[in-house]
Amino acid sequence: MSLTALLWLLIFLALALGSFFAPSWGASVYMLTFFALPQLWWWGKQGVLWAPRWNLIGGLLFLISVVVTYRAHPLATRLPRLVTMRVLMVLMIANYTFVTLGLAYSFELSTGVLFLQLKFVILIILLDCAMQDAVNFRRVIIAVLCGVLFLGVEINLLGAGKSIKGRLEGVGVPGGVSSNQLANLLVTFLPMAGAAIFSKDKVIRFLGIATSPLALNAILKCNSRGAYLGLIAGGSVMLLLSRGKERRLLMGGALLGAAALVVLVGDEQILGRFKTTFVEEQQRDESASSRIVFWKAALSCLGDHPFGVGGDCYKMILSSRYLGGPSLRNRSIHNGYLNEAVQWGVHALVIRVLLIFLAYRCVGEGRRIFREIGSFDMSLLGLSLVGGLVAFSTSGFFGDYWDSEWGLQMCALCMGYDRIAHLTRNERANQPQSVPIPVGVGPLVMPAWSAPAVGRVHPSMPG
Repeated sequence: MSLTALLWLLIFLALALGSFFAPSWGASVYMLTFFALPQLWWWGKQGVLWAPRWNLIGGLLFLISVVVTYRAHPLATRLPRLVTMRVLMVLMIANYTFVTLGLAYSFELSTGVLFLQLKFVILIILLDCAMQDAVNFRRVIIAVLCGVLFLGVEINLLGAGKSIKGRLEGVGVPGGVSSNQLANLLVTFLPMAGAAIFSKDKVIRFLGIATSPLALNAILKCNSRGAYLGLIAGGSVMLLLSRGKERRLLMGGALLGAAALVVLVGDEQILGRFKTTFVEEQQRDESASSRIVFWKAALSCLGDHPFGVGGDCYKMILSSRYLGGPSLRNRSIHNGYLNEAVQWGVHALVIRVLLIFLAYRCVGEGRRIFREIGSFDMSLLGLSLVGGLVAFSTSGFFGDYWDSEWGLQMCALCMGYDRIAHLTRNERANQPQSVPIPVGVGPLVMPAWSAPAVGRVHPSMPG
């Protein structure tokens, strides 16, 4: 066993032990098996770490942790928006089940996707339950940042992955090992890493400083145009919604981004691919122009099957028919929104859009509260969550990963952020208020009654 594998195992055991004391440690166990799944790295592809299903084990430990340690905070407020989001997740799975049982072209294919999405929803509900107070919320944020930092170190410092046609391949997380998927994950959490630089918490600030440049450089290595557009959209929305000091800090970040652009321009492969996104149709490269063909074919299928064809059924069975005949090979849609509608129906797209919209609303309400109580770093964190959602949704328009696990993880972070904002306000409202003493008045002493003395007709007063 290598030293890296031994270290991973020791961290796993320590977090597993901690999961019986707080739900955030259970969440950390799962994040360890998500961002650093041994089977995806050289140090875990042989030996004792190869055989076990660590991601499943991490999920089960997370479930046990929440069941054993969950305690609602006594000052917590019941938030109808969070309840609605949980209901939407349940409706999402109910619809997936209905389509799989009644409408899917292949029960086996659709069942595989259904079980995967069911796993995602259960984990996100558990993640929401794990963030019931500020301490547990902080631990979850640290776990996510450590996961992104691990990816950044492996890619930039340890040379993980291979460059194929100018794009980083073979690195990632379960369900996200292609360059486009990895880039989508990184742009989702990069704004949060940037905001962490200005946190009052020293650990989170250190993680932000270490993670941000490594994650940005990893995105450049992935060379994904969708990720570039996601970064632009997320940064633009953050600037639009920022106020005062937030905007000044973001402008400074934009200057750093301009410096990164200089690096990007220096790489002809990256610049050439990025330019093909905006030129006329006859000048687009094959990848960009083919997306239009894929989207038109998917719209034709959606017109014939508005209630969905089942998970992966279009990609594996029907796409060649709508692309022009059986002589053409099956292809993905390369559009997360269309992919959701074609697989599970137009109503499924509406449900997922509502879920993400409510995540935006959670952050908006939380930011309003933190601005009122003067918590600048938490307000900036909320702004970064908005930027992450926008970047994820924009990048997801150009690939079939809009239904990925990390997008739902971001929704859970937004739910936790809203809860912590209300809890912080309630805690401050319940703090004892000190009464100011007027100037020129000595210490105020409340008179205390003493027990009546023998032989007296009235109680004595202090002198």
